[in-house]
Amino acid sequence: MEYLSNEIYYEIFDYLDGCDIYQSFSNLNHRFQQLLNSSSLLYKLKFHFKTYDLFINKYQYIKYLNRNQILSLNLSSKIHYIDQFFSSFNINSLFYQLRSISLEKVKSETLVTLLKDFIHLPCLTSLNIQSYDELLDLSQIYLLIFSLSKLKYLTISSNGFKDSLELPAYSTENHHEMSSIEHLNIDHHVTFKELSSIISYLPKLYDLDFVHEIEDDSTVELITYDELSKLTKISMTISDLNFNQMYIFLTKLPSTLKIFKFILWKIDIDYLDFEMWQNLIEEYFPQLDKFYFNYNAGCSDEDEWIFNGCMLNEFISPFWINRRLSVEISRDQNFISIKMKSYKKRWYELIAPNEKFNMNTSTLLSIQYIPDEDKYLKFLFEEIEWITDFATIHHLEITKPFFIGILNKIFDILPYLDSLKISSIILPTVTLLDDDELDQFENIAIYNSITKVYLEKMNTFDDVHFLLDLFPRLNYLQIGCQSDIDIQLFFQVIFMKIINKDDYNIRSLAITIPTADDQMIYRLLRIRASRMKLMVETGFAVGRFCKDKH
Repeated sequence: MEYLSNEIYYEIFDYLDGCDIYQSFSNLNHRFQQLLNSSSLLYKLKFHFKTYDLFINKYQYIKYLNRNQILSLNLSSKIHYIDQFFSSFNINSLFYQLRSISLEKVKSETLVTLLKDFIHLPCLTSLNIQSYDELLDLSQIYLLIFSLSKLKYLTISSNGFKDSLELPAYSTENHHEMSSIEHLNIDHHVTFKELSSIISYLPKLYDLDFVHEIEDDSTVELITYDELSKLTKISMTISDLNFNQMYIFLTKLPSTLKIFKFILWKIDIDYLDFEMWQNLIEEYFPQLDKFYFNYNAGCSDEDEWIFNGCMLNEFISPFWINRRLSVEISRDQNFISIKMKSYKKRWYELIAPNEKFNMNTSTLLSIQYIPDEDKYLKFLFEEIEWITDFATIHHLEITKPFFIGILNKIFDILPYLDSLKISSIILPTVTLLDDDELDQFENIAIYNSITKVYLEKMNTFDDVHFLLDLFPRLNYLQIGCQSDIDIQLFFQVIFMKIINKDDYNIRSLAITIPTADDQMIYRLLRIRASRMKLMVETGFAVGRFCKDKH
C-alpha cells in the first residue's frame, strides 16, 4: 500500500466517510499524517447517530479534522444528537470548502441558528433539510435560506410544518434578497399561492419539484408565466387536485420545458385521457424530451372499477411511439398504478439487442401482491380482467412467491402473454393432485403462448423441470441460482431434459450465479449441448459461448 501514489489514495478516500478515514489512517506513519492534513484531501462526513456511544465515537475524530478540508456534512439522528453536535461544533468562515449540508430531524431553534451561521460559508451550494418539528416557522426558514448567496440546490422536507405558509411575495419594497437557487425540491405540501410566493424569490430557477395535496385551489390564477419562464424541468406530485385547475397550471408552464414528471394519487378518469396529454404536449411543450406519468388509484372497494371509460390502447399511436414511451401497470396490496415512461430494454431483450422496438407489444403488468385467501384471490383476478378492458398485456411480472396453479386462471385472462418474470414458485405435490387439477396444468401447457421466462430464484432443479414442461413454446429461459449449486450437474440434467423432448424450442439459456468464475466457465465449456447458447452472468462480467452437437 505504501507504494501507491497520493492521487490513488485521494480517489479511494472519495468513496469513504471522512471520520472513518481519519480513524483508520491517523498516527499510522508520517506519510499518512501528511496525506490526511493535505489541502488536496477533502472530507465527506456522514453522521447517522443511533446511540450516544456512536455519537461520542464519531465526534472525537471530527475534532481533529481541519475545518478547511471538510467538503460535505450529512447528519441524521433518531434523537436530537444533531443539536448536541452543533452546540459544540460551530459553523464559521473556517469551513470555506464546505459545499453540501444535509440535516435530518433537527429542532427548529437549532435550524434557525444554523441557517444564520451558514451565511459565513462562501462555497455552500447544496442544502437538504428534513425537519419534523411542528414549531418550525417555515416562512422564516425560507427567508433565511434565500439569504445564502451561493446556494444552487435546495431540498426541504417535512410533514410537521404549520398548515399555512405566510411568506410574502418578493418585492423591492420588502428588503428581502433574491436567491441564486436553480434546483428546488419542496417535499411538503404547498398551495399554488404558496408556490408562487416561494418562486418569486428565485429568478434563476429551472428545476422544480413540489407536492400539492388539496382538491380545490383557485389560487392557481396567482401563478404567473414570468415566475415559471425559466423552467426546463418540473416534477409535480398531486393528491386530489381538481383536473381543470391542474390543466390551468400546466398551460402556464414555458414552451421550453424539456423534462416533465407527473405523479397523481387520485381516482379521476380525466387524468387518463391520453389524447388530452398528446394535445397538451403538442401545443404547449414542443421541446419536451422526457415525459414520465404515474397514476395511482386506491383499490380498497372491489365493487367499483376505477378505470371505466379509460382506453390505454389510445396510448399506442405514432405520437407516443416516436417518443419511445411504454406503459407499465402494477398492482400491489393497496394501489393500482399506471406508469408511462421512457422505454428501457427489459431482461428478455438482451438476447436480441438489435431487434426493432415494438410499442404495440410492450405493455407490462406487474403483480406485486398475491392474496393468501381464495376470496381475495378472486378480487385480484377480477381486477386483471378489468385491466384487459383498457389495455392488451403482453408481458407479466409477479414479484412475490406464489403457487404455480394460479397461472391457469391468469393465462385465461391474459391470452397474449409472450414473457413471464417470476420471483420464485411453489410447486404442487403431483401425487396429491386430483384429475381436474392435473387437467388444469395440461391446459396451461397446451394453450399458453409464452416464449420467454425468467425465474429469479430457483429453489430446486424441479422448478426448472416444471417450467420446461409447462411452457413447451419456450425459446429463452433465464434462471437465478444459489451459490452452492452443483452447476455442472445442473446443466447436464437440464440439457438431457431439453434434448430428450421431441418438440423442444428452447435455444437460449441464461444463468445468474453469484460465485461464477473463469474456472466454472471452463468446466461448462466442456458440456456439449445441442444448439444451445449458454450465458453465464456474474456481477462483473458476462461470458458467452456456443457448442454444437457432435
